[in-house]
Amino acid sequence: TSEWTLDYPPLFAAFEWLLSQFAVFADPEMLRVSNLNYASSATVAFQRMSVIVGDIVLLAGAYRLGAVRGAGRLSAILALSTPGLILVDHVHFQYNGMLLGLLMLSIADLEVHRTYRGAALFCVLLNMKHIFLYISPVFFVYLLRSHCGCEFGGPRGFRIDFAALVKLAATVIAVFAMSLAPIALTGQLAQAARRLFPFGRGLTHAYWAPNVWALYNTADRVLAKLGFGEQRGASSTAGFAEVYESTALWTVTPKATFVLTALAYIPLVVLIWRQTPVAGGQAARRRHRPGMLAVFVSLGCAVAFTFGWHVHEKAILMVTVPLLTAAVGSGDRELQQVAAAVSAIGTFSVLPLLPQQRPETLFKWGLAFAGHGIELAVLREGGAASSLASLRVGVLPGWLVLLGVASLGWYCDFGGHQLVFRGRMEFLPLMLISDFSAVLVLACFARLFRF
Repeated sequence: TSEWTLDYPPLFAAFEWLLSQFAVFADPEMLRVSNLNYASSATVAFQRMSVIVGDIVLLAGAYRLGAVRGAGRLSAILALSTPGLILVDHVHFQYNGMLLGLLMLSIADLEVHRTYRGAALFCVLLNMKHIFLYISPVFFVYLLRSHCGCEFGGPRGFRIDFAALVKLAATVIAVFAMSLAPIALTGQLAQAARRLFPFGRGLTHAYWAPNVWALYNTADRVLAKLGFGEQRGASSTAGFAEVYESTALWTVTPKATFVLTALAYIPLVVLIWRQTPVAGGQAARRRHRPGMLAVFVSLGCAVAFTFGWHVHEKAILMVTVPLLTAAVGSGDRELQQVAAAVSAIGTFSVLPLLPQQRPETLFKWGLAFAGHGIELAVLREGGAASSLASLRVGVLPGWLVLLGVASLGWYCDFGGHQLVFRGRMEFLPLMLISDFSAVLVLACFARLFRF
């Protein structure tokens, strides 16, 4: 039992109920609602096995999406060997792989014009983990063009297939009604909304995700150390997921992050509108590039990751996994290089999630190097450049990026910080990893937008 599952939408509860039908045979005690943080060996084994079984969905989604570009086998290998996903799901313990598999199944269906099933799968995904709401504008604009044939200023002025729009809307409403009806009928919609959208947990997570707000927090802390401003209440470096006020800079509100995210989305929406083939349009169909929806989805995730409120560090996987799947069969070396670089940096940024004991430290670093070795080998088979060249970020060559990762890794995980500060400034290693990763991740995102 975990109270954190209350932060998930209703269909994730249905998934947990399904697991419980089998869990009773492993250890009935884990099903007692009051038995919080129960962790018998049988419970741990069952839960970890459930993650492994859930990866069947990841495998199916990666294979089907990769097959759109004739690279189903390579895409499946990439998805299953992604070190960041392995660390977060199988060591930190979550179901991100299964959810990303659903996302890729939805994208694959839409790419091959199985529109209603693809839309239904995406709605199921939203009702299992609502963080995917961030990319709903991508699906909305894409379907408006590719399925409903919406266009402005053409030979016939405004045009849209209202019958297709109504059918699509009915599909969406049906899935949401099925999911939310039990909660609505028991009068708990308001309570569910408060759990699903926890604006009382602060701008950043306890460990800062490598985005704009990590750099913003660092600037605020540096200015505070220089004597600017006055600390009021909790600090952003306290290591807790709570609301805090900036010391020297303006305190960012949820509304501000929403506005920034919306503004950053505008160029992407325009791009999707222009590049998505219009239903029934012959010229647009000739311009269609298979697999581009996965790139659009990765860009939408990148926008939300960059400016969103209370973003978790593991949300970088929403960018990297679909992007790798789109890149491997694309034949585009630029896209493959961006995917390889942001995936490697993303893995580095989630390493602090694991305990700092020596066995776990050696394991996570070994897994990171082995997994990305496989990743680069698969991408090279798909036409990518050499390993170090693939890690290039902007003007920084791959060897310099790798040197930065190795140096920070030694400082944070192999005794460097303890040697210098002797137990003081405990948050500094996390801050350095977040900021270093943020600069590189944001540079990769900018490069991806140019693609």
